[in-house]
Amino acid sequence: MPKKKKTALVIVLLILLISGYFGYKAVNLYLYNISSLTIENYNDFINSLRIKNTMKIDQVIIPDEDYLSFNDIKVKNYFKDFKKLEYPESTDEFIKYALYDENDELMASFWIGSSNTYVQMLKSEMTFYGTDDKRFLKIDRVNFLKSNNIENDIDLIKFLEKNKKANSNIFTSVKKMKGNYALQFFASIAFPIGEGITLIDGDYQGYIFNMKSNIRECNILYNDKRYVFTFIKTDYFTDDYINEILNTVVIDKK
Repeated sequence: MPKKKKTALVIVLLILLISGYFGYKAVNLYLYNISSLTIENYNDFINSLRIKNTMKIDQVIIPDEDYLSFNDIKVKNYFKDFKKLEYPESTDEFIKYALYDENDELMASFWIGSSNTYVQMLKSEMTFYGTDDKRFLKIDRVNFLKSNNIENDIDLIKFLEKNKKANSNIFTSVKKMKGNYALQFFASIAFPIGEGITLIDGDYQGYIFNMKSNIRECNILYNDKRYVFTFIKTDYFTDDYINEILNTVVIDKK
């Protein structure tokens, strides 16, 4: 084959390869761009991922008779005037208490229980909240979490905050496109919309979702589980009071 024809063939092949590569990137950019997520109140969702501050837990041990116990959790019984709600409000995984005034109006409510961590949910093959987003289900989420050193929910929250506006472009790797999409998609359906996140540090680690409607959902991470303490009515459960209660938490080692 003449040299000129060989050169022309090489150039054509290079053009085809480059076109195919960028075509492949363009298709994935379309499929996995964060802007394609249909999230209501997107700005509120983004603000929900903001880490506001840190609450420190200094564990206080009290006499056994002063604890409220549920499964492997103990906390000081500040809830003697509260009414325990029966099934279906309370289950084997969560128990709920409510405080009413003389007019039977709700003054405050406290829920306690445990669940899987969000990182465990991301690693599992289960669907979330009925979603059938095939793009999400096909993404190798386990590998993406590992490659970004996301080992627990706190790592996940910090990654999401850092990358909450990380829109992909044609030069973004396909792996990163898919991973960012998966985590943003998951957070948009699994995390509550609120007013930012408080990290928990000290004798226990975790985080608090500062939710709207005067709700604080406190999550303590321990033994690969998420121990959840929900406080409803923040005019009753102030941040200082919540901190005082969390200081008395004891999770049995198993």
